[in-house]
Amino acid sequence: QLQENQDEIENMMNAIFKGVFVHRYRDAIAEIRAICIEEIGIWMKMYSDAFLNDSYLKYVGWTMHDKQGEVRLKCLTALQGLYYNKELNSKLELFTSRFKDRIVSMTLDKEYDVAVQAIKLLTLVLQSSEEVLTAEDCENVYHLVYSAHRPVAVAAGE
Repeated sequence: QLQENQDEIENMMNAIFKGVFVHRYRDAIAEIRAICIEEIGIWMKMYSDAFLNDSYLKYVGWTMHDKQGEVRLKCLTALQGLYYNKELNSKLELFTSRFKDRIVSMTLDKEYDVAVQAIKLLTLVLQSSEEVLTAEDCENVYHLVYSAHRPVAVAAGE
């Protein structure tokens, strides 16, 4: 019966995901898009068995290209929460290989808060697996220690 209840709850969560998230993560209002990404990040962390897979991660990856910095920032903070937990790293391998270049490019984001969080995310990625980032990827971050924007330089130095 416990398994039945768990299955029923997962079915409800999937229905919510398909009924709400899939339609709202591209909403015209940036705040709604940001909330969607923040929440899917929480679901992935709390219910990693059900939600931490490429069927859900792809939405975070796609949203890293959002025109609003606030939404891109939520993507990075959601991902940081996942990469911080070493036990989840194996479930992130395909996502990492697919979206690594985008994360590296976000270190040069026009919004400094986004750039700082992208650098912090890359640091977590590097800690999870040293083979993922190329020497060129790392060099792109090393150059940022000379950034005129202090938080970017500090994050790159760490």
